[in-house]
Amino acid sequence: MKFEKTFFQKLNTIADWIIRIILINFLMIVTSIPIITIFPSLSAGYKLFHRYINQEEEPLFKGYYLFFKENLGKKIWFSVLLIVLLGLGFVNVRYYDQSLQLTKNWFFLVGYYITLAFLIGMIVITLYTLSSMLVVPKAKVWLLFKLSFYLAGKFIFRTLLLVFTIAIPFVLFMFPLTQLIFVFGGLSIPILLNALLTNKVVKYVESLVDEDVQSGDRES
Repeated sequence: MKFEKTFFQKLNTIADWIIRIILINFLMIVTSIPIITIFPSLSAGYKLFHRYINQEEEPLFKGYYLFFKENLGKKIWFSVLLIVLLGLGFVNVRYYDQSLQLTKNWFFLVGYYITLAFLIGMIVITLYTLSSMLVVPKAKVWLLFKLSFYLAGKFIFRTLLLVFTIAIPFVLFMFPLTQLIFVFGGLSIPILLNALLTNKVVKYVESLVDEDVQSGDRES
C-alpha cells in the first residue's frame, strides 16, 4: 500500500512537470512572436521554472504573466541590445568565413577568430543574464552584462554545460522521432535545464547581495 502511494505520487509529479514544460513552452513561443519580447519571455519562463525547482507554489498562467510584465521596458531594451549584438557577431563571422573560402589571408583568419570569440562570449553572457536579472532586476544593463560575464568564468563547468543546452532544440528538430518533443518542449526544455544548472549560481548571487546589504548597514 505504501509502495503504491509513493508510486502514484511520483507519477503525479512527473505528469505535473510534463504539463508545465508543455504550457510554459507554448507561453514563451506566443509571447516571443513580436521578436523584441524574446528576453521577457525567456526570463518569465526561467523564473517560473526556478520557483518550481525550489518547490515554491506559483500559479502557472498568472505567474508567467506577472513575471513577463516585470520591468518589461527594461527587458525589451535588453532584448533589442542582445539581438543587435548577436546579429552583428553572426554577420561578421559569416563575412570572415566567406572571405577565407575565397582567399587564405591572415587578416581574415584573425578577424574570424576574434568575431567568433565575441559571438560565443555574447551567447554565454546571455545564458547568465536570466539568473542575474532574477536576483538583481533593478541593476543597470551594463552591470548585468559584467555580472553575467563574471559568473560565466567563475562557474566554468556549468557554463560549458549551458552551452550544450543551446544545441538541444536543433538536435530535437533533426530527428523524426524527437520532432514531437521539439514541438511541445523545444524552448522550455533548455530553459528548464538552464534553471537547474544555475540554481546554485542564483544562490551565490543572492549571497553577494546579502553581504553587500549587510556591509551597507554596518557603514550606516
